[in-house]
Amino acid sequence: MMRLAPLALLLLPSTGLAHPHIFVDASAGLRFDDAGRLEALRIVWLYDGMTTLNLYVQLGLDEDGDGALNEIDLARVAHGETDWPPEYEGDTYLLQGNAKVPLGRPRNGTARMIGDRVEVTFDLPLAEPLAVTDGAVLKLYDPTYFYAYSVETVLEPSALPADCALSVVPFEPDAADAEAQRQLAALSAEEVPDDPQIGERFADEVRLTCGSS
Repeated sequence: MMRLAPLALLLLPSTGLAHPHIFVDASAGLRFDDAGRLEALRIVWLYDGMTTLNLYVQLGLDEDGDGALNEIDLARVAHGETDWPPEYEGDTYLLQGNAKVPLGRPRNGTARMIGDRVEVTFDLPLAEPLAVTDGAVLKLYDPTYFYAYSVETVLEPSALPADCALSVVPFEPDAADAEAQRQLAALSAEEVPDDPQIGERFADEVRLTCGSS
């Protein structure tokens, strides 16, 4: 997984030296098997323009200087963003009840440019197909809140069971959340929040509800 190196961090504008530093517009989709079990997630990350420029520097993209990324450049981006170390969970957390659902490693990673922003798409299989009678909740967040994910859309699901529905529940801060965000905004790029899971507090949710769940 490619995270910004020190050189790239130096390129962040001074007005951005506060948590979060990197902004991602995310989309999520679900894929079901013939038995109606959830078998994989489809994840899309659309990075902000400044982060895209930092990726140009960190990965040595656009060597010909024409401002466009060729197929080799895009393949490097896709590989860098989906070649995760074993301990990294991809800022992607699927929950059923209070239990975390085990996920596999990324597959079918691709990258493209959307205007002046880089977009990365990949599939994330579940370790085992999941019966969804009790529904499920998907959250995209960086525990340290260095990256901020905003879930913009839910992708068209594959064979969504007839009694199930998908919805996005955006994070809406209360006074305590707003104060926590203010304190985080005072942190530099090198500082880590005291709460190692603070990012979950500000996460949007994709909710799968089925039957009476």
